[in-house]
Amino acid sequence: MTPRLLLPLLLALPGLAQAQSSKISHVLVYPGGATVERVAKVAAGAQTLKLSCLPTRFDLDSLQLQGDTGTQIGDVSVQTMARERAPECASSPLDASIRALEDKQADLKAEIDAHELVLGFLKNFGMGSSPGAGNQVAIGSTAESLRRSGLEAMQRQHQLLRKKQLIEQDLTPLLAERDRLIKANPQLRSLQIRLAAEQAGELRLSYRVSQAGWTPVYRAHLDTAKGQLRLERQAQVAQNSGEDWSGVKLRLSTVQPRQNTGIAPPYPWTLDILPPLQAQAEMQFSREAPAPPAMAIARSPLAQSQDESARFDVSVFQGEFAAEFGVPGLVNVASDGQRVGYSLGSELVDAQVLRRVQPQQEAQAFLMAELARPAGSWPSGALQLFRDGDFVGNSQLNLGSEERLELFFGRDEMLRVKVEPEQRGGANAGFIGSRAEQKIGRAFVLENLHKKPVQLQVLEASPVGRHEDIRVQTVFNPKPSLEAWKKQPGVVAWELPLEAGKTLRITAEYSISYPKDARIGGLR
Repeated sequence: MTPRLLLPLLLALPGLAQAQSSKISHVLVYPGGATVERVAKVAAGAQTLKLSCLPTRFDLDSLQLQGDTGTQIGDVSVQTMARERAPECASSPLDASIRALEDKQADLKAEIDAHELVLGFLKNFGMGSSPGAGNQVAIGSTAESLRRSGLEAMQRQHQLLRKKQLIEQDLTPLLAERDRLIKANPQLRSLQIRLAAEQAGELRLSYRVSQAGWTPVYRAHLDTAKGQLRLERQAQVAQNSGEDWSGVKLRLSTVQPRQNTGIAPPYPWTLDILPPLQAQAEMQFSREAPAPPAMAIARSPLAQSQDESARFDVSVFQGEFAAEFGVPGLVNVASDGQRVGYSLGSELVDAQVLRRVQPQQEAQAFLMAELARPAGSWPSGALQLFRDGDFVGNSQLNLGSEERLELFFGRDEMLRVKVEPEQRGGANAGFIGSRAEQKIGRAFVLENLHKKPVQLQVLEASPVGRHEDIRVQTVFNPKPSLEAWKKQPGVVAWELPLEAGKTLRITAEYSISYPKDARIGGLR
């Protein structure tokens, strides 16, 4: 068996071979592309194999072949031709369904035409000459018979027209889909492979396409009563490669094949004597001279539309470790650039449910779930948030390098927040020698209207002096749980429970001393 290797592709097509169809079995989608694997049957004793009706959008340099044990693979030749020159590729998987509907449409049309003939005859019969008085009884009987026949014919004709309309509704999208498949592949490729097959087996053909991609999408379901969070991982896949992926095994990878595979060696660290200032300025001016404008390359509308299709933001995968996800079952992804969503599973984790309050930003409490960073690869992606079964909004999942994950689930209207008016001393009050002092007092009142206790997290940004001549004294009541929340100097945090129906008042007093004549930035 020949190992997987890159085969040379020749432009000449030697000798004719028995055409063989191939079927896409597996597709590996990564950011900005995909690897497609096809499978073809090989007969015992076969020396050549021709694979026809392949799209032209795959990268020829990425072509790889692998056969079963006992199959030796030789050189491969490729030919690109217009679809009209490949009659074996004229058929479409939709042709059978289209023909069946067209046959039904023709049968209905024939029956409708027959009923129109009947109705025309009845109308002409009724327009005949007036009969004599002796035939009044026969006329009445004939008129009644004509009425019944005409009524039945008209009702039947109405039913046939309705059936014809339904068939046209089913036929129109099939015709449009067949036209789309034909227009997507105005040219086709055929491969002729020299081989030596000792026994019947399979030949696997793989190649890369760039008109495909995927992006992660997430859903977070918070159960506030149980303190649990179910994080669902989903993926949106789209492709415009020129061939539909029907009934394939789909895998998704975070690897980006087009990224740099190595790093350039370091440049030597050299020291030199700089030229005189005038010469140095002239050299600097020459370096900063604008470069001539680059020549624009015109792009055809078709090429531009193909590039725009199935495009995703691949930056969400930067910094992620290589990971691969398998989509359960066999899936279909049409080559129309439309995004298709698939579920990749979910994780149920314990979460701490908090009410975060930042009074200086907004006098509101926000429900938050804090949990340990989930294991594995979690590229940045859109996030839908659900709280106790109700949809609360959209956000973005971006774990970054944080060890803990924080997700917000909207406002908690049952936790009332009141910010009292800020108390300030005069900017010129409290002179002590050559120094000035300013005093600021803040107070926040939180009231729990829930029927059960809640866990609070209140954040306050206190002033921090960055110069030794700026002195800050702080007095908090109650004492904060953290003096430097998330290692941020000056950001204090109170983390404590608040019983149902109870009220909590938090005060913060700041005394800022600085040189009298200094201009202080950051004073609010």
